[in-house]
Amino acid sequence: MTIRQITVFGGSGFVGRAIVQALAREGYMIRVAVRRIGLANGVKAFGDVGQINLMQANLRMPASIALAVAGSDAVVNAAGIPFPRGRQTYQAVHADGARHIADACRAAGVKRLIHISGIGADNRSSRNAYIKSKVAAEDAIVGGFTSATILRPSVVFGPNDVLFTRLAGIASTAPIVPLIGDGSARVQPVFSADVGRAVVAALKRPDTARTVFELGGPRIYSYREIARLVLLEIDRRKPIVGVPAPLMKLAGFFAQQIGRLGLTPPLTADQVELMCHDNIVRPGANTFAMLGIEPAAPEAILPTYLDRFRVGGRYNQHAPA
Repeated sequence: MTIRQITVFGGSGFVGRAIVQALAREGYMIRVAVRRIGLANGVKAFGDVGQINLMQANLRMPASIALAVAGSDAVVNAAGIPFPRGRQTYQAVHADGARHIADACRAAGVKRLIHISGIGADNRSSRNAYIKSKVAAEDAIVGGFTSATILRPSVVFGPNDVLFTRLAGIASTAPIVPLIGDGSARVQPVFSADVGRAVVAALKRPDTARTVFELGGPRIYSYREIARLVLLEIDRRKPIVGVPAPLMKLAGFFAQQIGRLGLTPPLTADQVELMCHDNIVRPGANTFAMLGIEPAAPEAILPTYLDRFRVGGRYNQHAPA
């Protein structure tokens, strides 16, 4: 089964950009389908001239999705939102959007569909609105395209991420580093480039169809250990202080209201809820190892983008090597 043309939904996002870059390195022709083309111009630099093309598509509009997948051999759905805003709701983007993509792929005769989900997206008992929409999205993908491959990464890290970069920013300016609760919840950070490599590996192997993979990095950390790692990397000494989860959820709720003004909230109530629970690969799950990939550890990657938060900046010779 030869795959040449690939459509990537959400290719301008944090994970989507890593996927586009990985696909471009393999020589695929890529169509990046996004709602706002102006925000995606930078991804064209990942490939040769003419290799990556941009196309406007809105997950709320099935006709635009059908046009975006037409003529493609494979489709990757990396679209997602961290919080709802206006008509861009969890239901519209995650659940309905996934259903529209699956239906369009089936109708267009697409050979492979890869859906980027997240660890915990099979938790049907969750009352978290974000997780519920992710569960619905997976159901929609599998229901509309039975041979789909689902990738569930843990928290994804890389330049300008919402985990290490955000904590480093707080640690470099605030008198304390706040944690949600006691910081004992565990997480298995996965490098964004490794998620891109997983997509490439899955596309090259037909036996990965109808399969779910859980993608986590080589080490499990508590959020308190994550905070210590950040402080060590940026060479700062700040107290790590636990804040009761209910108080953080309340703060997240009010912070999310600024999204109505077109601003990005630093934290939402749904995100606080997620950080109260483990986000790690389950025993027995299909993992990076099944794809022949050895994921990178945060300690090997963080120096490449957290150095700007060090005391004295990235050129401080006294910072840790």
